[in-house]
Amino acid sequence: MAASFLQFFEAISQISIWQHVTRLGSASLLFPIITLTVVVLWRSNQQLAVRIFIPALITVITMTLISKIMFLGWGIGIASIDFTGISGHTVLATAVLPILCSWIISPIHGRFRYLGEFIGLLLALDVGLSRIILGAHSSSEVFAGWIFGLIVCGITLNALKRPIQIPNYFRYIAFSFIFMINLSTTNYLPTHDWEIKLALMLSGHEVTFTRRHA
Repeated sequence: MAASFLQFFEAISQISIWQHVTRLGSASLLFPIITLTVVVLWRSNQQLAVRIFIPALITVITMTLISKIMFLGWGIGIASIDFTGISGHTVLATAVLPILCSWIISPIHGRFRYLGEFIGLLLALDVGLSRIILGAHSSSEVFAGWIFGLIVCGITLNALKRPIQIPNYFRYIAFSFIFMINLSTTNYLPTHDWEIKLALMLSGHEVTFTRRHA
């Protein structure tokens, strides 16, 4: 049964859609979206949400970076659950996409009030799955990313006033970022390379630790 399960994941990993889905959690795509979201919320009289969102997001990003540096530089992880560091793509997607989708669909009331958050959470769930399917992270690392991301988006969404009044052109700008996803180009931030360089610099080692050392 385990072999069949592995074959299943190997088969679906060949589907190019997962390469696109995983880009939804990339820093190069989400950092501009984060900036846009902060601007939109601030101009929409959502200052409290912004004051919660920014420090919370910085905190989880810092924790994610520390968890990766500790393993890359010193091999500190949890071998029993195959944990070598929190999934950064999953953290960013889960923290940002529900909030983004929330203000995109904010004028909708009644039973559709939480449609945006739900869509954002589904996208974040897919990003996490893509990291597992593509072999970039283990399930424990993705699960940790979901938890930390949910904390950020949860406390931020709870602070939002309803409805969010924003100009329509902001929504079009947000959607335009999604079309930046293009696998044929290399216009993405090499965050993993930066993490490796930082880990080597801090640890003084010549090579980083890998899962084989866990």
